[in-house]
Amino acid sequence: MAIEINGTATEAAPRPGQCLRTFLREQGNFGVKKGCDGGDCGACTVHVDGTPVHSCIYPALRAEGHSVTTIEGLSSGGDLHPVQQQFLEHQGFQCGFCTAGMMMTAATFDDEQKANLPRSLKGNLCRCTGYRSIADAVCGSHTHAPDGGAAAQSNAGQLGDDVPAPAGRAVVTGSARYTLDVPAEQLPGLLHLKLLRSPHAHARIVSIDTTAALQVPGVVAVFTHEDAPARLFSTAQHELYTDDPDDTRVLDNVVRFIGQRVAAVVAESVGAAEAGARAIKVEYELLDAVFSPQEALRPGAPAIHGEKDAETARISRPQNNVVAEVHSELGNVEAGFAMADFIHENTYQTQRVQHVAMETHCSIAWLEPSEEPGEDRLVVRSSSQVPFLARRTLARVFDLPEDRIRVVAGRVGGGFGGKQEVLTEDLVAMAALKLRRPVQVEFTRTEQFTATTTRHPFTIKVKAGTTRDGHLTAMQLDVVTNTGAYGNHAPGVMFHGCGESLAVYKCANKKVDAQAVYTNTVPAGAFRGYGLSQMIFAIESTVDELAVGIGMDPLEFRLRNMVRPGDDMLSTNPEPEEDVFYGSYGLDQCVALVRDALERGRSATRTRASTTLARSGPPVSVPRCP
Repeated sequence: MAIEINGTATEAAPRPGQCLRTFLREQGNFGVKKGCDGGDCGACTVHVDGTPVHSCIYPALRAEGHSVTTIEGLSSGGDLHPVQQQFLEHQGFQCGFCTAGMMMTAATFDDEQKANLPRSLKGNLCRCTGYRSIADAVCGSHTHAPDGGAAAQSNAGQLGDDVPAPAGRAVVTGSARYTLDVPAEQLPGLLHLKLLRSPHAHARIVSIDTTAALQVPGVVAVFTHEDAPARLFSTAQHELYTDDPDDTRVLDNVVRFIGQRVAAVVAESVGAAEAGARAIKVEYELLDAVFSPQEALRPGAPAIHGEKDAETARISRPQNNVVAEVHSELGNVEAGFAMADFIHENTYQTQRVQHVAMETHCSIAWLEPSEEPGEDRLVVRSSSQVPFLARRTLARVFDLPEDRIRVVAGRVGGGFGGKQEVLTEDLVAMAALKLRRPVQVEFTRTEQFTATTTRHPFTIKVKAGTTRDGHLTAMQLDVVTNTGAYGNHAPGVMFHGCGESLAVYKCANKKVDAQAVYTNTVPAGAFRGYGLSQMIFAIESTVDELAVGIGMDPLEFRLRNMVRPGDDMLSTNPEPEEDVFYGSYGLDQCVALVRDALERGRSATRTRASTTLARSGPPVSVPRCP
């Protein structure tokens, strides 16, 4: 029996054990996405005989004899389905990677399901929107444009208009092309790459036996540190690559965290590549490991990158596991504390957070032939926030001129800073250059959590003083950041976090001692806020405590101490930055708006407390239809 896809019976037959998601994508239905492969995110939602299912956990064989509808088949005769029209008009998407699955679920809702969106949409996750625009789209309401989406789009171009996203129609119809949405005929001979990863936090590779892996049917090649370029680089990408330490190899003979790459297997299929990775035999020499910055800073702690030259690799003190550090004092904090009527001291800690972009890290590389012998161009298609910087890094690592490399970013399915790295591009580039065939890699959700990057955990000791009338006299910070096994973004996150969090407050006496420290844990990297999220938590908590300590309203305390137009923004540098000028301000108005909102919230709480209301369930984060 054939599977009917969007009204047409397909002659292709699913492979044994194949899920419906991969089968549909092989037939060119690229609107069906992979976000989890565990039935958790809903990005792969399709209809089977009109019922929404998660196709990543639905066996393709079960669909034989049934009708399957993907986002490409939801519309009819060129007209958008009503739910597609509503998502377009209300801009119920941002990156759009989850949107097709979200609409396939919402298209089946009745009024009762629309009235309980937290339950009805629990199988579809969005990382970008916060769900308000999705609720608007599903319910047909509008909370951010009084004239509605259609009217706003017809008048687009006027000040204050709700301007539609240029790729909106492509997103809602499933025709927007993300990194791996490339038809097979455009990449003949495509190979797949999978990684063997380290089971140890710190070890030296003594030997790797790839014999059994190469005998697995379908395996084409196995690459180890012996095949990888020797050049050190940083996976972090900045306009100045010297901002980050060169401490990473494509494949290394020393592994520094559980999950680090050990070998890359390239095969005709993902399954063959995975089998090949399992067949590799590795002998390790285990090394001592440290798992917290405090351990790593102790005398005698194992030096995670101790063999590297500090100046060449741009590491502050590799023997002491310190990647970068800042020590600064403005004024005299001891004198400032002597002037204080109230002093607050506390230690604040923040944890790791993963970006959880709906599209996992992925890349494809191939060679474009040139008329000149040996001048073929390397093309890398990648889910990258920084394609031009990635091209420069690949040129450095593989000793190629930049004009022989092209990095293409399709539509990116979420980034949040996590894709300001080179974590897949170097692997497929190496394989394509050596094998002269297209090579693709796609991380699993498990690899995203265990082998990419996270937000830097911070430990922040704060001491601050104030006078009785609410003026800051001294602020002192002792900051330790955990950059994990590699120093990508460690200096920038530390400097930005410490500097900008302090700069918004006027205080004559400020002292900062900060260190970014290596540990044998998953590397940290760029993340929305770039160190400010961690530092502001500590600074603003301290400001609250100071205000409470002297009996002052916390907002009033902020108004008395925040920088104003004409004030210098000073934190870790004794002189103001030359390019920091106030063209417009608004911080005091922002605080006033917050104060008004808090008062409205308190008034509403008092009103609710005076009235007995029947509640149907606990509060939820997904908005409901009005």
